[in-house]
Amino acid sequence: MEILPQDVWFADFPFAEDETRFKERPVIILDVDDETCTVFSMKVTSTKPYSEFEIELFDWADIPLDHISTAVASDVREISKSKFRKRIGRLSDDDWINILDLHERYLKSQGFY
Repeated sequence: MEILPQDVWFADFPFAEDETRFKERPVIILDVDDETCTVFSMKVTSTKPYSEFEIELFDWADIPLDHISTAVASDVREISKSKFRKRIGRLSDDDWINILDLHERYLKSQGFY
């Protein structure tokens, strides 16, 4: 199973309030680290953006997702490869650039840059 940045997968994504519980949901792969067998993934949700660190995917139907979807930069997790279920598709280059910009802005707001 090859997992690459810019891919969109179904994965068991941990709940923020209880990381022992999971919900299978689409995630965007930001980076892959083969040594630790983990990936950094950004949650995708069906709710509309409600903060400056959330963005609608423009090309959601091309992935293909079945409804308008929002990427959430404030909910990025390191997830074991064993939690990935199925590759859905790949972000368009335009959405990928927007996601990377959003992620960088979020990290800067948190003092990481």
